[in-house]
Amino acid sequence: MGILRRALAGLLAAAALAAPALAAEPAGAALPEAQPASEALTAVMDEFLADYGLNEGNFSLCYYNTVTGEEYRFNDEAFMIAASTYKLPLNLYYYELEAAGDVSPQTVIGGVTLADAHYQSLVWSNNDVSIDMLYNLGTFRTYKELMCRYFTMDEADIDYIYWVDNYYCTSMMLDALKHLYAGRAQFTEMLDYMAQAQPGQYIDRYIGERYDVAHKYGYFVDDEEGVTAVNDTAVVYAEDPFLLAVYTANAPGGETVVGRAAEVLADYTAEQNAARLAAEEQARLEAEEQARLEAEEQARLEAEEQARQEAEEQARQEAEEQARQEAQEQAQQEVRPETDGQPAEPSDGGGNTVWWIVLAAAAVFLAVDVAVLVRILRKRRE
Repeated sequence: MGILRRALAGLLAAAALAAPALAAEPAGAALPEAQPASEALTAVMDEFLADYGLNEGNFSLCYYNTVTGEEYRFNDEAFMIAASTYKLPLNLYYYELEAAGDVSPQTVIGGVTLADAHYQSLVWSNNDVSIDMLYNLGTFRTYKELMCRYFTMDEADIDYIYWVDNYYCTSMMLDALKHLYAGRAQFTEMLDYMAQAQPGQYIDRYIGERYDVAHKYGYFVDDEEGVTAVNDTAVVYAEDPFLLAVYTANAPGGETVVGRAAEVLADYTAEQNAARLAAEEQARLEAEEQARLEAEEQARLEAEEQARQEAEEQARQEAEEQARQEAQEQAQQEVRPETDGQPAEPSDGGGNTVWWIVLAAAAVFLAVDVAVLVRILRKRRE
């Protein structure tokens, strides 16, 4: 079947898209810059890896918190069998072609419309439809080159096997998930289809009752290599939505490991969310208290200023009144010398009467004294 696919690649490419290149990234909400995993997260994952016997030979994982930016990576650049997770960047690319107007949802690819191909590829993980979508872009190499637009790895760091087989790494898948989530307003249909796929399995297995999960899973058994790949890539709509890509290769537990990894990280994310919200609430209360104290201090200062202004106004009014009284007294003093030199007002005679009575009384006493003196003198002569 692979030979036939490659033989038809040229015809399919000429008949359809001719691998158009997108000029610009779609508009989307910016995600926070990635932050190193905390010691707590590293300890949680170290314990998980030890409990399930996971190592760089059988396990790879990338986690990213879309709210805090915290990111954890384990063996993230190891190229492993991708299984059907390759359909994540493949469908993402087609949705962007549609948004750019370079292709119509009604374009027929492999006997079905592109609109139906999305549904078959993402919900049911239809391999035939997905392979038709892949080779509709051109050669396998062309398809792989187009997918690189979503990845942050330098081309020099990309393993040769990526270019020739269905191998990816979880670092690439996390990049694709970031692109998807950042442009989620544009990719609503894609996320809805991913949410319908395989409920209760893979990443959704142990956390599906707690959170909505939009995922593109993958399962593949390579009999020649003796490898079983159980993979998943997902947006987990937790309190803090997080992105998760998990690849396994003969890992103990298979799907159980994928599900438990999601559960451990969901628990950790919930704990961190609760702690952050508690800290934010405490900070809010402290800020309110600080604002209250500052408002009270401001009110006190304003009251003191008002009292000072009122006291100054009172002192000013008193000073003005004092100055007015002093000016009035000064004016009166300046007028008084002029009135002292004026002729006296005629008397009404009441004062002269008193003086006449006094003089009359004095005359009477004088006459009496003279009479007494005359008698005394007469007696001495006799």
